[in-house]
Amino acid sequence: LREAAMGNASTSASGEDVIILGCVAYSEEISTIWEGMRQYFLRAGVPFDFVMFTSYDRQMEALVNGHIDIAWNGPLAHVRLHKRTKGKCISMGMRDCDRDFSTHLIVPKDSPIQSISDLRGKRIATGAYDSPQAYLMPLQAIQDSPDGEAILKSLTIVRFDRDLGKHGDTAAGELEVLRALSEGEVEAGFVSDVMWQRALAAGDVNQKKKPQMRAVPGVVPAFDHCQFDAMPTLSEKKRLAFANALFAMSMADPDQKRVMKSEGIRDRWMPHREEGYQAMHRALASEEPAPFPGAVDTEEKHRFAALELRPTVGFPNTKFVRACT
Repeated sequence: LREAAMGNASTSASGEDVIILGCVAYSEEISTIWEGMRQYFLRAGVPFDFVMFTSYDRQMEALVNGHIDIAWNGPLAHVRLHKRTKGKCISMGMRDCDRDFSTHLIVPKDSPIQSISDLRGKRIATGAYDSPQAYLMPLQAIQDSPDGEAILKSLTIVRFDRDLGKHGDTAAGELEVLRALSEGEVEAGFVSDVMWQRALAAGDVNQKKKPQMRAVPGVVPAFDHCQFDAMPTLSEKKRLAFANALFAMSMADPDQKRVMKSEGIRDRWMPHREEGYQAMHRALASEEPAPFPGAVDTEEKHRFAALELRPTVGFPNTKFVRACT
């Protein structure tokens, strides 16, 4: 991987000077976004190239084994890397839209559910087991609530394991959550604010002859999403070159603005912060820091009254939905 990317990065830079970044290809749009970023870095005088991966787990192994320098990680991959390196990994920045990411508990408008305590004994739809916004963070919010363990043990979870490995980036599972709610298959479900706002804007809910739903406020605390991560062995030269160029990007420049907007940035890149990942750290407390980890909850062993799995059937119809807009 490294040799192939270095060969394309810059004819004037030695191979070892090139910064190789990994990103997950959850849509055909990703190559366009990161080609724009590559051109920006090269024009800024930073030898740079990128490699795309089919999953965050594969990307993490490439990072840990030195095949890439930096990984563009989601929150699950970020915390797993933190555990793998015993907190020694280097975090290098995030988008402004990655801070205080929101997820909602969605219920029918006439539902009596007003809080987490009202979920006791209910059928709840979730996204894939590796989706931070549609599975891990919502269930951790329930776990953290008063009598949370007992509430979890009373639930029937209907889990839509779509596009596994991409950590919910395609939002395919969340689309299934909204469908299950609209068809009365479940009594409540979890989706990101991005998907909820899109459903409202598109008129898919709460319009005449459309399903009537509402978001229950204050159920899932906000958390932080994507992050640039590197191993502690990354040279200071590469670290500074990447950070200086990244944080110099500006919406005042039309070309840079186009690239930044394509990545969902509202105004600017932001420095790293770790406090937005504390709930994810709790969610993964019992997970071993090993390559290619599986689901926290399986058919054989889970925390619920029942777990009904809805895996992908046939060829997956991956849908591109950016985590931030």
